[in-house]
Amino acid sequence: MTSTPQAPADPAPDNGLANRYGRPPSSGPSFPARWGKWIAAGALAVAVSLAVWFTAATNGQTLDWKDVGYNIKSPTQASVTFQLTKDYEDTVECAIQVLSENYAVVGWRTITIGPETPSAENTPSDKTKYYDVDLRTDALGVTGGVNSCWIPDPA
Repeated sequence: MTSTPQAPADPAPDNGLANRYGRPPSSGPSFPARWGKWIAAGALAVAVSLAVWFTAATNGQTLDWKDVGYNIKSPTQASVTFQLTKDYEDTVECAIQVLSENYAVVGWRTITIGPETPSAENTPSDKTKYYDVDLRTDALGVTGGVNSCWIPDPA
């Protein structure tokens, strides 16, 4: 029998550091260089979208209310004073409430504030008006205010 010499197996690389610590980092672009532009473009697109959304939301209808005060006259009567800012042509409904000591609703009334005719000398701050609403209550209230205001759907 004749034996044929076999080729020796691949010897281990001579570079002991590469075997011990791994390969050196590649010289290709890093993560920020590869993805940084896409992340920045995405963030810019989100910022522009939010700016457009906020601009569109503020150009819509104006409706804002703020509690000014309340007066508990007796166990069966109370009044609530609030300011309402709305566009002149809007009809607004507001729910006014009086609460007891344990936060139970003891008085409730929904009022409708209709459209108004603006005069020539009105300024934008004239859209804000104060309203005083009297309510009947079931028990002695300790606080009162506006629960919410809304523009009803035209029917």
